[in-house]
Amino acid sequence: MSLADQLIKAAEGDKLRLHTPGHKGSVFEFDLTELSDGSFPAEYVHDAEKRAANIYGARHAHYLCGGSSQGVKASIFYSGANAVVDINSHRSVFDGFKLSGKQCVTAGERGSARPLTVKQIDGAITKDTQAVVVTTPTYFGFCADIDGIADYCKKRGLLFIADSAHGAHFGFSDRLPKSAVRVADICNVSTHKTLRSLTQSALLLDNLSDDNSARLRDCVDIMGSTSPSYLLYATIDGAVSDAADKSTAAAYKQLYGAVTNIKTEFPFLNNDDFTRLVLDCSKLDISPSKLNSALARRGVYSELVTDKYIVFILTAEDAPKHVLLLSEALHGGLEEIK
Repeated sequence: MSLADQLIKAAEGDKLRLHTPGHKGSVFEFDLTELSDGSFPAEYVHDAEKRAANIYGARHAHYLCGGSSQGVKASIFYSGANAVVDINSHRSVFDGFKLSGKQCVTAGERGSARPLTVKQIDGAITKDTQAVVVTTPTYFGFCADIDGIADYCKKRGLLFIADSAHGAHFGFSDRLPKSAVRVADICNVSTHKTLRSLTQSALLLDNLSDDNSARLRDCVDIMGSTSPSYLLYATIDGAVSDAADKSTAAAYKQLYGAVTNIKTEFPFLNNDDFTRLVLDCSKLDISPSKLNSALARRGVYSELVTDKYIVFILTAEDAPKHVLLLSEALHGGLEEIK
């Protein structure tokens, strides 16, 4: 039985709610906390985490309701190690080192759309380095050589932590890259970014021993709340199960054709993740912010605007018609600002 089914069952039996949350179901009926008879939800969350680990091909999974930031900080805190990190890492990486009291050495080129390479990591390693933290994919849809980095770390005895926040959908279509979950020691994925779960829901997956994974879970708990949202947890369970369904792979296949077509019309980057459309505005000789504003006036909202790029995120929830609508909006927007 899914975690959502368990929530529904618990809500139906919880007729007089003399417990938190204070809205008593008036805001949302299925926003529940732990029940005092112990019937919900710990055992069901554990079962759901095991399902997620099996689907992703990891040894263990830990549900997060503090986003991937919770998982990243927990991973670095768990490692208790000095590390080499991407200079373009998310702030949660650097926050993790502030919390752990350890040091990080940055590598890579500031502002680059591409991830760290083995060569860059090797050039930054010191005698005190015990871990490597790699962002893959990057915000711009480029993936690191995860197999090469995993082999390098194994030979050097380094812990390989992958910040794969934007790669929760990887592995669910043969048109998508391999997930870092398969080779990293620890890997976080934001199910809310590219799967169909609610904002702040994420997963921390690991391939550690049972004892070390239990230590990692302690760190997850330290970085999280003692009042986790089981509503968010239920959406993780549903999102991961849906992603593994054959219909999702079929949706990506249809989307791939539409993306191939739009890439012949506009200068999108030739990245690794076809669902991450990154428009290179420098090749159009126009201002990304001006074009983005023109798109917004047409009801089209992007994910990110830089001094060079506009980033659009597609998921299995999108359809080929959405890509067509983007194409029409881009043509209209470009005509407006020229």
